[in-house]
Amino acid sequence: MVGLRMRLSSTSLLLAGALAAGAAMFNCAPEASEEPPSIDSAAITGTKNHMGLRLVYDKETSRVRATLRRPLAEDEKLRLQVRRGRLSAQSQQELDCMALPEAPAEPPSTANIVVGFLTELATVYLGPFVDPSLLATVYDERWIMQHVTPKMLEELTTRGADSIVEACVVAGDEVRARVQTSIAYAWDQSDPSLVGHSLLAAGGGNIASNNPIEATNHANTMIGRPIRSMEKYAELCVDELGEIPFFPKLADGSYDTFDCRDFTTGSGLPIEGLEAAMIPQSQHDASGNDTTPAECDDTAPGSANCWKTCDHPDWRSQTCEPGPTVASARNARGTHWTLLCRSPGDSTDSLASRKATKVFNDIAMIGHNPKTGKTCFFQNKLHEGKDGGHVTHPADVERAREIWDNPKGYCGSCHSADAFIHSPWIDQAKRSDGTPIVPMMGKHHDFEVSWLSSPYSIVNREAMSNARVGDTDWAKPKQLVSAEAAACLSCHRIGDGDGIKRFPMWSVGEEGIASTQSFGNSDGTIAHRYSALGAKFESTHWMPPRLDGLTEATFPLSDYAKAVAHIKKCATNEDAHGCVWADVPGE
Repeated sequence: MVGLRMRLSSTSLLLAGALAAGAAMFNCAPEASEEPPSIDSAAITGTKNHMGLRLVYDKETSRVRATLRRPLAEDEKLRLQVRRGRLSAQSQQELDCMALPEAPAEPPSTANIVVGFLTELATVYLGPFVDPSLLATVYDERWIMQHVTPKMLEELTTRGADSIVEACVVAGDEVRARVQTSIAYAWDQSDPSLVGHSLLAAGGGNIASNNPIEATNHANTMIGRPIRSMEKYAELCVDELGEIPFFPKLADGSYDTFDCRDFTTGSGLPIEGLEAAMIPQSQHDASGNDTTPAECDDTAPGSANCWKTCDHPDWRSQTCEPGPTVASARNARGTHWTLLCRSPGDSTDSLASRKATKVFNDIAMIGHNPKTGKTCFFQNKLHEGKDGGHVTHPADVERAREIWDNPKGYCGSCHSADAFIHSPWIDQAKRSDGTPIVPMMGKHHDFEVSWLSSPYSIVNREAMSNARVGDTDWAKPKQLVSAEAAACLSCHRIGDGDGIKRFPMWSVGEEGIASTQSFGNSDGTIAHRYSALGAKFESTHWMPPRLDGLTEATFPLSDYAKAVAHIKKCATNEDAHGCVWADVPGE
């Protein structure tokens, strides 16, 4: 094994879970190891283990490194591997250290590194090479738009969604330290700008250097650096937007969970200011009589759909699914956080089970501050991170992996005009005052109608885009500003991306256009999902909010219809005559 002697900041390594405060340093391997702590102690398992075992992925060499606060003793061994699998809140504690291969035995070498304020000795051992396939995302755009095939589900079940790096220090049959994390998190650990950010920020000093050999202190270091792991990206989002009310903080990097069926914390406590509800779903005939089937009549593996038709299908996946929930809360900094739990249960579940289950195959969250425009999107590991009874904070260093996928840029393709998208489906969920749970302009005081200059930006978008984090584009939001679309633009923006291909048309009873370059080749259709009531003019023409005398006969002659025709032209060809675009304010 390569023994690299590294000098690391005691502050930085403590925050990164790499060093333990007050520990003695050694210049050579001791003859015998110290007495191990209890096997159930956090001193052994996790980022705060007493040996400072920390895992780092080095992109330059394509190898994993393991950092320790002292050299291995003669009776100790480092076991280390990388693989595809399934991370969970329990998988680290259940890691079978004896089944791991020993780290590569290579001649030792030394190196010095200075990070932060003070220096302490640490030792780094080189691990295995990382196959490039482990850096590729499992969740491409087919997953997010529910174009999931049985073959995709089978592969997910067989191989798992996570690229894992895991290591243990053992002495005989005694486990001395154990860490399991994602390669994305280990990759972030190679950037000194990201290591230990939170507590250093609280103390007034941040690490800020692109060079891991000579790092210095500077403010706001995470902005402008590509961040691969959800834990670190969420840490930045909390810095920019404030805490997430769904998850009361227990300690640095540790949070309570959220139950998106009961709308409490995972420990059963109420959440101040929370508004939450199950999104209604039903089916009616043209006269308004309830014709909702007693059980599902149109199901398929991997699909959330339950009924052939319904009054208000979900726009994202064009499905009729009973049982999803949505919750919203505003924090002290004015940021609105919204959590959506959908695709409940399994395709074979009964209707009653879908409405009661705490298993949600699709869990997504948005944080948006309407004053600054700063926005963060979070998406679960679809069909994997589905424990809706214990949704974890995405910055929880030990438990985020249970639910959340690593950051992806595809959210901005639909959410291209503003953070929150509204539809007849999701706006059925109401607050206690009768307004939609999802923040809406004209309904909630800090979301104004006709404020087209309101800021909107995705946190750290440019750095994520430049590095193509998550193998996805992080496109800068653009808006249509053509005069021909003024009837619609007088109230709200129309963004580019995938949303413009469908949402404006669906708002006035038309079909969307085929999307062949993103999101699972959606054919743009939704009318086949409407019930008899849902297909009526008053239901399909959701925009404008007040029809003001317009009828099915007169609407095609209205300014709104003309505006949508222009929008559809620009959605088909953004360079078409008369299509004028501008950046959305915010960056």
